[in-house]
Amino acid sequence: MKLKEALKEVLAENELTKLIKSYDIIGDIIIIKLHPELESKSEIIAEALRMIYPRVRTIAAVPLYAHTEVLYRTRDLEVIWGDENTETTHKECGCIFKVNLKHVFFSPRLSYERIRVAKKVLPCETIINMFSGAGCFSILIAKMQPQTKIYSIDVNPYAVEYMKENVALNRVEGRVIPILGDAREELEKLEGVADRVLMPLPEEAHSFLPLAVRALNLDKEVARGVIHYYDVATGRKDDDLFNAPLERARDIISSAFGDSLRIEVEEKRIVRSVAPRKYHVVLDLRVVALK
Repeated sequence: MKLKEALKEVLAENELTKLIKSYDIIGDIIIIKLHPELESKSEIIAEALRMIYPRVRTIAAVPLYAHTEVLYRTRDLEVIWGDENTETTHKECGCIFKVNLKHVFFSPRLSYERIRVAKKVLPCETIINMFSGAGCFSILIAKMQPQTKIYSIDVNPYAVEYMKENVALNRVEGRVIPILGDAREELEKLEGVADRVLMPLPEEAHSFLPLAVRALNLDKEVARGVIHYYDVATGRKDDDLFNAPLERARDIISSAFGDSLRIEVEEKRIVRSVAPRKYHVVLDLRVVALK
């Protein structure tokens, strides 16, 4: 049964139109966005979800227009039914991810994107994940491509502690290297070591692009590396949403490195919608040194 069907007898028609039909199931926790006008109906909505998913332990809500906190990427989460403990264990693609949703960013909606990136990784690559959270991208890569080394950086101490636990749970010790710190400072220690850099922080990734390029090993015989660059695009899906993000990325790299590099687009895709006419997008950028 769908949520709207479960509530059609208890909510008015105008309330049903404001109901957000999609929600996330993370382990044994459900996260749903609530329209401001439905906050007083949160218990009724939670009860309907509990009837649909009787094994759920906690149901939590975030405001419809809530912003993700910039530094630690946490959201304003309120438990509306069940256990107040927001720690859970989520299974995805043969991996186990333990997270506390009040303290650590996690989205099951990035599952396809994590697989997509992991499938591109070649044996023996060295990778830097600049904003790794609880380690989901890094751990999946290490599981799918064991002959890799992934420096996995995050500034959120809660996220790094969960990442360490997840590394052990998934038995990828030595392949995923958890690092607590600001990516700007940590990448100064990792200049020229990477074949591939992940930048899964759409709102801020552009300001880190020169550091990501410097982290690539462009002195090898085949002088190129890949950056998975995430950005925010506005417009309609049938517009070319990628023009502005690509132009910004090229301008930033050109400003820092002049004509010494060529930027090629290996792949581009819409990752997800985050608001009306607002999308997270990814550009897989191949950076080639011109010698």
